[in-house]
Amino acid sequence: MNKYIVYLLIAALITPLSFAQQNKSTPEQEIETLKKQVSELQNKLQTVENVEKMELAAKLAEANAKLANTEIDKYKRELKDANDEWLRTWSSWFLTVIGIFTAILIGVSAVFWFWLRSRADKLIADSAEKSLNGFKEAVGQVNILKDHLRVLEKEYAVPVLENFMNFYSIDEDPPEQIRALPERALLDIFGDETRRIEVRYEAAHALAARKSTRLVSPLLEFLNSVVDSDLGSGEGFETERYLHKFLGFLMETSTLEAYQGLTNLLNRLLTEVPKHTDLFLTRIVLSLLGLSLDLNMKESVSILRKAIPHLNDPDPQLQHEALSILSGYFDIFNAPEGIKEILTHHTSDEMHDVETECLAFLKKHDPDFVQEWKDQKETANTENEESS
Repeated sequence: MNKYIVYLLIAALITPLSFAQQNKSTPEQEIETLKKQVSELQNKLQTVENVEKMELAAKLAEANAKLANTEIDKYKRELKDANDEWLRTWSSWFLTVIGIFTAILIGVSAVFWFWLRSRADKLIADSAEKSLNGFKEAVGQVNILKDHLRVLEKEYAVPVLENFMNFYSIDEDPPEQIRALPERALLDIFGDETRRIEVRYEAAHALAARKSTRLVSPLLEFLNSVVDSDLGSGEGFETERYLHKFLGFLMETSTLEAYQGLTNLLNRLLTEVPKHTDLFLTRIVLSLLGLSLDLNMKESVSILRKAIPHLNDPDPQLQHEALSILSGYFDIFNAPEGIKEILTHHTSDEMHDVETECLAFLKKHDPDFVQEWKDQKETANTENEESS
């Protein structure tokens, strides 16, 4: 801009000089002319300065505007950062306060819940205890009534059984009056040791006719007690007679419990040597044979073989029956050694039928033994004849 002004002043000075050289004039005119030119130059200079000032002002305004915009953007960023920081700070504080408040609320709620629960549990326990006590009292009263009813049923059943004693055989079904008696009353009568053996027998008979499995356990207990008991001569005969019938009742159930009980009882007779073994052994063997055949139990072979040497029943017919059934049992379960033991321990003129039967069975299992047996028997007979 300054260069532009200098060039303008030089041009203005050169132009009058050249014009003065061409048009010579008076000094006054020249002075006026110069004054006029100076005035014009001042006006032009003023105009130039105004223009320059306007340009500078515009640039300044533009710079100020840019600066202001820059400051505003900076302020906005600072304000935004400050707001974000404030929000983060207050959010953290608020969440902390909420967390503390929630924890306190949960703690108070838990304490209140536990208190309420313990209170409710106590109320329930108290109520349940009262109800339970009332229930126990009611149950006790019911049990008392049941016990009275049970006694009444038993006392009613006894004369009914007594009225029909010896009026029907063991193979017959009991009469209707006995069939109508409760099972519990019959069991109570059979288990009552103060009752006569005849009454207990009638109760067992009624239970056996119903195929009652509840009879098995008390009947086995009774049989063991009889085997261990002290018996007089007359009492022994009567007990033996009823024992045979009781064993028959046990066979009516055909249960594994009855089979195992008889097996244990026979084992006691053979190993512990209780009293009156000779009186009971044959009947117990016969009963075990019947259950073993009904249940198809081959496991009895071993203990029945052990019983063979001890079978010396005073009743020949019962002895014959036991040995005959034994030989058939050993034949069925393919145990010829048991048949050989029968021949070894029980061969006599009185048991000729048993011997013949055993040899018939053994002919299927061991024909050489049968031939050898016959040869020995023939030799023995010949020697006896010669000696006589």
